[in-house]
Amino acid sequence: KSLTIQKKEELVAYGFPVSKAPSLKNNETKHLEAPEYHQMMAEPNTVIIDVRNRYETEIGHFQPPQGGAEFIDPKVRNSHELPKWLATSEAQEKLQG
Repeated sequence: KSLTIQKKEELVAYGFPVSKAPSLKNNETKHLEAPEYHQMMAEPNTVIIDVRNRYETEIGHFQPPQGGAEFIDPKVRNSHELPKWLATSEAQEKLQG
């Protein structure tokens, strides 16, 4: 058996042009521990977008408490559909903040 290593532009293939894909080198996201994540889910001006495919989301997801964050399931079948969903007026309206 042989091992092949290939350089990839994206870890998950969302289909964004390389110029628009988030940079792993300049990543400013913050990892949240479970208690901190649950606390943020209770905040009313928060949006949670489940970017997994529809099947994975149906198996299970975090449900924010009443009056807390808005949970959005784009209902994408695969990761390539996410950019299309993000471009819809519905998504843009929900993401205005």
